[in-house]
Amino acid sequence: MSEKDEVLQQISEIKSHLIDKETFFPYNYNACHVWAVIAVVMTFIMIPTYEYSIVVGTGVMFSLITIGFVVEEILTKKVNESYDIDDCTKRQEFIMKNFLMIALFLIVLTTVLAMSKLYVLIYLSWLFIISLGYFSVGFILNIKEFTKMAEFNMVMALVFLVGGAYFDLLTLKDSLFMTLTQAVVIFGLAILPSIIARKQQKREACSV
Repeated sequence: MSEKDEVLQQISEIKSHLIDKETFFPYNYNACHVWAVIAVVMTFIMIPTYEYSIVVGTGVMFSLITIGFVVEEILTKKVNESYDIDDCTKRQEFIMKNFLMIALFLIVLTTVLAMSKLYVLIYLSWLFIISLGYFSVGFILNIKEFTKMAEFNMVMALVFLVGGAYFDLLTLKDSLFMTLTQAVVIFGLAILPSIIARKQQKREACSV
């Protein structure tokens, strides 16, 4: 075996060793920006689409979530190619399946709540449960910013839920409380994740 072949084999073994480790998690943080855009779009079109038709609203939500996962899969494959990874790592697979199950549950829950026009509860459910997913991501990947963001979002969801229930605001569609709820959702699920993703991109660029 030539010296070049030995070096290539050693590199291959090192990559395989890294890939097998549960801590290895290559990620394209542009996916966070994509999800941020989807979160904003969903926030604004959710009520009109469900008011038009429950079936149409459910279809639109499912389509947007599908687009998000397809784009994330493409970006994940792209970043994995840079490491010569043909398949997902264990953590990539876990996080993807985790958010997929969360999204499917939320779509079904949203449809049920939309039938009773409980739109505030829909927004708070998305804010809390998606943030719970981010909390697990922050814990697994040791990204404290995601953990803190998730904790903030979940606390805000609980505060709005308790406050809305106490003042009987959860059933109001056209109200200041609804507008504030939408603003919190956009801030928590679009603006904050994008900021954190941008910071992670800068950190990775500096470490190269």
